[in-house]
Amino acid sequence: MKKRIVALMLTAAMCAGLLAGCGKSSDTAATGGDAPEEGSVSSARTDDSGKVDGVMYKEGLPLVDEGTYSFSIFCDGSNETDEFYMLDEFKKQTNVDVELRMFPNETATERLNLDLNSGDYADVVGGWILNDSMILTYGINQGVFIPLEDYFAEYCPKITEILDLPGVREEMTAPDGHIYTIPYVCDDTTVGYSPYINSDWLENVGMEIPTTTEEFEAVLKAFKEQDANGNGDPNDEIPFSADPNNKHIEAMAGWFGLPMDKNGIGIKDSGEVVYAGISSTYRELLSWLNSMYEQGLIDMEIFTQDKATWEGKGNKDLYGVSIAYGSNEFSGNVKTSEKDEYDVLPVLNTGNGGRWLRDTNGFSVYRTQAVVTDNAKNPEIICRWFDNAFELENGIGCNRGPVGKVVFKEDDGYHAIDTKTLPEDEQEKLSWGNLWPQSLPKYVPSGFKYIEESPLYDEKKVMENTYEPYLTKEIVPSFWIPLDKIDRYSDIATAIRDYFNQQQAMFVSGELDINDDAQWKNYVDGLYALGLEDWLEVRGIDKIEE
Repeated sequence: MKKRIVALMLTAAMCAGLLAGCGKSSDTAATGGDAPEEGSVSSARTDDSGKVDGVMYKEGLPLVDEGTYSFSIFCDGSNETDEFYMLDEFKKQTNVDVELRMFPNETATERLNLDLNSGDYADVVGGWILNDSMILTYGINQGVFIPLEDYFAEYCPKITEILDLPGVREEMTAPDGHIYTIPYVCDDTTVGYSPYINSDWLENVGMEIPTTTEEFEAVLKAFKEQDANGNGDPNDEIPFSADPNNKHIEAMAGWFGLPMDKNGIGIKDSGEVVYAGISSTYRELLSWLNSMYEQGLIDMEIFTQDKATWEGKGNKDLYGVSIAYGSNEFSGNVKTSEKDEYDVLPVLNTGNGGRWLRDTNGFSVYRTQAVVTDNAKNPEIICRWFDNAFELENGIGCNRGPVGKVVFKEDDGYHAIDTKTLPEDEQEKLSWGNLWPQSLPKYVPSGFKYIEESPLYDEKKVMENTYEPYLTKEIVPSFWIPLDKIDRYSDIATAIRDYFNQQQAMFVSGELDINDDAQWKNYVDGLYALGLEDWLEVRGIDKIEE
């Protein structure tokens, strides 16, 4: 995903009472009670031609007559083009024109804030830049993001089916009882970001995959001191780095006994959820990382480079180890049926309490992936457009490739081919990243499998199998912010996140002395001053590990 960004509910019982009153049909709603609000689901009328309010066909395809409806989508992404194969397919199916406004991950948040402040925002806002605080602020408090559950109930059978999966509707429902977002539900890996190590480099320096932090440091030293990449230059190797947008170096605190996420939330062996961002374990990790940084074993630009720079170095075979969602994200290698030079770096120090944080239980609900704004006309069309995108073969098209070109339906299931067998001009067009904006919701039923002619090497499955014995039993649970604390929590959360990341960079790089008790105390005091205890109270976390 993925992603990933899953936060937790303070009260499981909260959701049970939130769902009553989700959408009525227009016929039922018109029979009594208060007059329906103009433009609402209840006020909609279907004419003799089957059109709702004279625009959208209530059933079947296309959704509208050609040239009669369009909407805009704002989202973040790393693609160099805003042309996506399945968007063109959905235009053919629905007659709906979509204007995609996609911005690089690094600048999308700033641009969205400018749009929201000016009022000139898109009809749909989607992507990894959305979060719970925005849903609550712009949905519940300001009405910029509109409730969608009535549209789902009336017009969207596929989305309703998804919401009815165990736990999904509860996860999607905000504290005021409304659903503000298009669901994004998918199978997920138990671990997202983890380190990958270059086995060719290991062979070149005559070493094995490390199993302890001491062995790991020795490997990095060998990478640094020898011509590990074999290009004749013994000085261009960068032993260790991480994805700039998802560094997750704090996750390595698990090697020292207390797995934690990028917010500083940790899970102990007992399953207790604690705040670990000021723990002695986290400090031990930072001290170790600082010593390696000073030895030149860590990328000097790890806290300053952008994603393109990180990828560029990886493409030149300059990294011995990097944290990533998958090794091909920085290596530039095209996936094949064979393993490439990168191996999963196992959990270290497992004989001495080494653990890793379990990200998911193999199934994720992303509840902040796409909203419809109050600028949108006929929101029911947008909801039906997404509902159509979630139909099985459309979901296959967005995830794997279009049916009839990359995937073929046969009696025993859906057969997927290797895109390299296609004509050269089709290969790039039908590659995974060019099918659908990857930050927007898509859907294929859980457990769905393609029959592959040449199955690709499944690096993530190898990683999961390697890590499973050492994963925490629990995941960091999700939560919603109480309505009366939305503004306060949003301010605290932003300040704490920025401070945590800033101080981490300064301790690792040596700008602050991690081994100086006074400087560590200043860091801890700073977190408390920013409202750490209030922040944790909202998240339902009682224990601060020291």
